[in-house]
Amino acid sequence: MSGLNPYFLGCAAMVAVALFVFVMRQSLWALPFAGAALGLFFLGMSQEADDGDGDARR
Repeated sequence: MSGLNPYFLGCAAMVAVALFVFVMRQSLWALPFAGAALGLFFLGMSQEADDGDGDARR
């Protein structure tokens, strides 16, 4: 499977929103977006994980 992982795209979007909110000096409002970005990042990493058969999923 080629292309970008949708979890990583969602992570990038949440990071962009969190940075925008943080720059607008609403740092507490940025925390949920940063947490969502972190969660999406780890979901994306689990999708890219090797299942042990020697061929990593692509």
